Amino acid sequence: MPKKNLTSFELTAIINELQFLVNGRISQVYHQEKMELLFQLHAKGEGKKLLKIVPGKFLCLTGRKETPLKPSSFCMQLRKYLNNAFIRRIEQKGSERVVVFEIEKKEKYYMIIELFSRGNLILTDLEDNTIAALEQKRWKDRNVKVKEKYIFPTAGINWKKVSEKELATVFKKSEKKNLATSLATEIGLGGLYAEEVCKLAKVDKDKSQKDVTGKEIQALLKSLKELLKLIETPAGFIYEDNITPFALDDIKENKKTKTYNEAIDTLNPFEIVSPYEQRINSLKRIISNQDQSITKQESKIELNKKKGEIVYENYQPLQKILDYVNSARKEGKEWLEIEKELKKVKKIRGISLKNKKVVIDL
Repeated sequence: MPKKNLTSFELTAIINELQFLVNGRISQVYHQEKMELLFQLHAKGEGKKLLKIVPGKFLCLTGRKETPLKPSSFCMQLRKYLNNAFIRRIEQKGSERVVVFEIEKKEKYYMIIELFSRGNLILTDLEDNTIAALEQKRWKDRNVKVKEKYIFPTAGINWKKVSEKELATVFKKSEKKNLATSLATEIGLGGLYAEEVCKLAKVDKDKSQKDVTGKEIQALLKSLKELLKLIETPAGFIYEDNITPFALDDIKENKKTKTYNEAIDTLNPFEIVSPYEQRINSLKRIISNQDQSITKQESKIELNKKKGEIVYENYQPLQKILDYVNSARKEGKEWLEIEKELKKVKKIRGISLKNKKVVIDL
């Protein structure tokens, strides 16, 4: 299925690219079809820019402009407060799929774009009182209503700042099926980037998160920081059903763009895909995943076969070492004494008394 919205990780990349709009001026607002809004901006040293915002989906710079014949009442409200106003700040709310624009005219305002669920665009004053909302809604834990206080959705773990201790706690309590799923849903990376973090860290994405070691957690955090560094200056990599801000490991992109905004602008959020196409694309992904799994298993089989052959070729010296350890333990010798004796064997590279392991060079 074609990509329809941004993950939290991808939103970070988009916002990094939009920072040049800070101190730029909003010259006009258009409410295009359905949930799409278009902001015409003038950025310092860059001239006219068009920012497309599709709540619940994405936001990006665009080169396309379709002006509706009659502006909506919501569009007129935004024009009243935002025309000729300056953008003073653009930031992501923690690691949530929420963007906050701080805007200044005679007074300061916040324009909040919700990119989760159905999405929304809300304008508030500095006291968080709602002035206008694309859609007014009521939930159990919060409301989006004009003249009421705007309350941000409950925040999850901020993967940009997550610590080793926090990650270990999440894994310990997690009931997800494996490490990648835990990173994707409980840390908020999304499936694709959870797998990329595991690949980069050389940690098996399918292992149980409860079995992840301290060293592996350190490696995962290091990988996450490396990816964060990459998306400080992202580019666009367009694949069959994904658009990423950096190149994916072991997969060749269909097309590359200079910026991530350019790549996201190729999306059509309102495109309707037939159930038959969805099923075909789903089966293609399954086949591709199965092919990758087969290749991975074949590599493991080949590796284990070679290991078996090496063990067989060195059967007698290995058996001699094993017999010595077993007889020494039966005689009541301590591990320190056994270690001292084993170190006389040239093939032995290392001995771990803690784990009762002997590493042998073959």
